[in-house]
Amino acid sequence: MIVAIGSLRREAAGIIRSGEYTAIEAPEDFVAYRSESEERPAIVLSGSGTDRSARATKWAIEEFSPEAIISFGFCGATKNYARSGDIVIAARVLDLPGSPFEWSIVDDTNSIKPDRTLLLAARTAVEISGLDFHHGTIVTISKVATTSGAKKWLGEALNSTAAVTSAQTIAATSSAAGIPWAVVASVLDDRDSDSPSVVDRLGSGPSERGMTAYIKHVFNTPQDIPALMRLRRSSTRASASLATFMTAFTQAHTALTKVEQPETPE
Repeated sequence: MIVAIGSLRREAAGIIRSGEYTAIEAPEDFVAYRSESEERPAIVLSGSGTDRSARATKWAIEEFSPEAIISFGFCGATKNYARSGDIVIAARVLDLPGSPFEWSIVDDTNSIKPDRTLLLAARTAVEISGLDFHHGTIVTISKVATTSGAKKWLGEALNSTAAVTSAQTIAATSSAAGIPWAVVASVLDDRDSDSPSVVDRLGSGPSERGMTAYIKHVFNTPQDIPALMRLRRSSTRASASLATFMTAFTQAHTALTKVEQPETPE
């Protein structure tokens, strides 16, 4: 079994609808789903942040004993050619700890690379499904990059393609347990767009309990309404891309695994 680990319900919404998933019991305020199809991956949603994603990954390993783990979710583009709904496949993942004020000192020695077979399955999935995609570095940062300046700096200083908030932790935890992994993200916002500040104040849980924050923000800052509407449309596109990708990825991984299995001698 493969386990797909993400952060938020809205990231997994399309995958859950397309895969006949049922919610199962999970610890703390994590959310987990299992599909009626044995070929579909189990889904674990940790909420935002590296601490939550590390604990959710450890629980998923203990609960499912997965053969592989795939980290999925939304990302911010850090290159000007990536557009909302594009898929980014990690050639490597990198952790950039601390606040933006500490980012001037870049240490990329903690970068790690995904499993070759999973990477091939991901590349096959985007090719056969016709999704626009990019292959490059995905950097993990402590908070969502909401400004175009921050995203541009991440792209230039690290030559990264996208920024997320949990992928490196999932990858490192999987590696420590000896489990193959891959990281795939769907672009939510373009590099040159600024997001309303409210998106960084919606709580850490997977359900994003933040409607009150949205209402208060719109009431106090009505000029952000167009940006929030664009963000909602982008979220719909990004979620749909992840759903399309996951279906194709499951098929590609199954086919590749069968090819790589040695024939049983008679």
